[in-house]
Amino acid sequence: MARRWFGLEGAHRVLWVLFIVSLVLPVSLFGAAAWHSRTHALDEAYKAIERATLVLQGHAQKVFESYELVMDRVEDRVASMAAGDLRNSLELHHLLKDIIAQQKQIGSIWVVDQDGVLQSASGHYPVPQVSIADRPYMMAFRAGRRELMVGETLRGRVNGNDLFTVARPLVGPDGRLTGAILVAAYPSYFQDLYRRSAPDMDHAASLVRADGTILVRDAHTSTKAKAARAGDRFMEAVQTSPTGAYTGVSSNDGIERIIAYQKLDRYPIYVRYALGTDAVLAGWREQLIRYGLITLVIMAGLAAMTGLALARYRREQAATAQLAQETHRREEVEERLRRAQKMEALGQLTGGIAHDFNNLLAVVMGNLDLLRRAKDDERRSRLIGNALGAVEQARTLTGKLLVFARKQPLHAETVSLNEVIAQAEDMIVQSLRGDIRLELELAEQLWPVRIDPSQLQVALINMAANARDAMPKGGTFCVKTENTMLRDGEVLEGVALSLSDTGVGMPREVLARVFEPFFTTKEIGKGTGLGLAQVYGLVEHSGGSVDIRSEVGRGTTITLYLPKATADELAPAVQDSAPKPANPRALSILVVEDNVQVAEMAETVLTERGHSVSSSRSGDDALAVLEAGVRVDVVFSDLVMPGAMDGVDLARTIRERWPWTAVVLATGYSEAVAEADREGFAVLRKPYVPDALEAAIQQAAARTSEMANVVPLRASAPAGAAQG
Repeated sequence: MARRWFGLEGAHRVLWVLFIVSLVLPVSLFGAAAWHSRTHALDEAYKAIERATLVLQGHAQKVFESYELVMDRVEDRVASMAAGDLRNSLELHHLLKDIIAQQKQIGSIWVVDQDGVLQSASGHYPVPQVSIADRPYMMAFRAGRRELMVGETLRGRVNGNDLFTVARPLVGPDGRLTGAILVAAYPSYFQDLYRRSAPDMDHAASLVRADGTILVRDAHTSTKAKAARAGDRFMEAVQTSPTGAYTGVSSNDGIERIIAYQKLDRYPIYVRYALGTDAVLAGWREQLIRYGLITLVIMAGLAAMTGLALARYRREQAATAQLAQETHRREEVEERLRRAQKMEALGQLTGGIAHDFNNLLAVVMGNLDLLRRAKDDERRSRLIGNALGAVEQARTLTGKLLVFARKQPLHAETVSLNEVIAQAEDMIVQSLRGDIRLELELAEQLWPVRIDPSQLQVALINMAANARDAMPKGGTFCVKTENTMLRDGEVLEGVALSLSDTGVGMPREVLARVFEPFFTTKEIGKGTGLGLAQVYGLVEHSGGSVDIRSEVGRGTTITLYLPKATADELAPAVQDSAPKPANPRALSILVVEDNVQVAEMAETVLTERGHSVSSSRSGDDALAVLEAGVRVDVVFSDLVMPGAMDGVDLARTIRERWPWTAVVLATGYSEAVAEADREGFAVLRKPYVPDALEAAIQQAAARTSEMANVVPLRASAPAGAAQG
């Protein structure tokens, strides 16, 4: 059983487990972060709604108390008057009018007799012949009720305005009803306050009687009709507690809202305040989209790398089966042993990739979740920097893997190794410690070589860092260059770059694995295991080879052998004379990208920069747009696309038929980059930042515009096409 799990079959299972983990783990992290942020958004909304309800309750409490104070004043005045002097009393009319002038929350004040006939009013003198005997509160007074009562919202019988009435009975010394004082309150007074104090989003505020009758209602969004009564959910809630909050769907407009309510002290009135759930969660949904895009990118990267490992495993398994039929019972055993070693390396590679990418995913998602709750700009800037730093580490990690796999296009130049070393000397010194001495033995008249200088500098720094860790008690790090003769079937002229340390050295079993990706003898967190793998991939890609020698206790020497540059490679490179646009201009751009998320990102970035953007999902679709006569300044296309036509094929066709249209190709992994470079097409390497995309678009447009002005067009434009 142990052999099955740790042999070839076990390695296959490990790869499949890692593939599943690369999909499940990001989704699980995404789901947990999304649920946590949604819960936090709703909790914050409940708190904000409850605070707003308390403010509105305090206002309404003061207003109803002012109604009672006014009634006390009027009742004292009426009690001092004879019954026959009450009707059309000019003195009482002036008193009521003065009170109205001082109390904006009161629309009018009436005094009626025991039969409900109007005796005095703040707004009319002499009073009209009006009776309110049919009002529910007046009938209740005549039936023996003696407490303060609040009527329903009605249309006023004198001025025609919507109002609700706060009424108090007038009682004689013998306890009999002598009349009533009526204070008319306008719902518009409360609605104006709600509109001024509420946020500019879907909200609803209301005053509700204890029996569910709505007195005042104000909503930010339009509704189908004005509801006369509160719903059953509200009535159930107030039976349980005089204050609370709940989520409900309005029968009036069908909108789900978070609703909080507070009862006024001593009055049968409730204040309600609500915010729409969709409005509350709008910001959370925006964060969810960003989290989702990042998760998809990470999942795609992990799944692609693990898938490549699985595909390679299957190819090697098939090759092993075929080789087993053609070779001798000893050669077959040796091949299986070799395959087992390869699969161990593949498992280590895939495990390292999944580990590092999941760590970076945790950093990105954690910082974005903190960013959503950050209040001050300084902390938001730091969190954004942390997230972008993790993304940059992921890009660097991918670059190193692709260099090792020889799938990342390098920018080879004809250089002198001595000059590259001199430029990197300060960085090498910084990678060492103060107790380590740097020695340079640079040969004179060193032959030039072809290599990517920036990647070589990275390799030098990586090897210096390895040497530093191998010399914990100090020592010497020597960098040496010399011309040499390479022998690989024939004698070739070349240059040897040797890097030596006086450190602890490596045993033979470690020395045999130093170039394997993610293999490291350092402690967890102190090394990725990609340093020497990157060196190996860089030198192999440049046509050279690497030799490493080490002895325990006596140090290590790594030698890079690079072929001498040919005569053609020594010719000076033609300088790019394309103008760099001083003032970026708005362009018409066609984005050709089969990945929907990548296409949407590019379209959004370009649109924000002021360009007119359209999109196609394949090369054939893009040609159809151009053939239809649509004016396009720049075509921005992915290099690798499904179908018979890739980005280079599309670019060739555009150059032949629409030479005034610029082309920019984009890719993150392709062996066709060299072909695109040879044919002179601009290539933008993924992942790219918005500024890099804008610069590539502007430069390509400027270069094509300049060429169109000085070079005769090789083909005329199709009918209806724009010239430019």
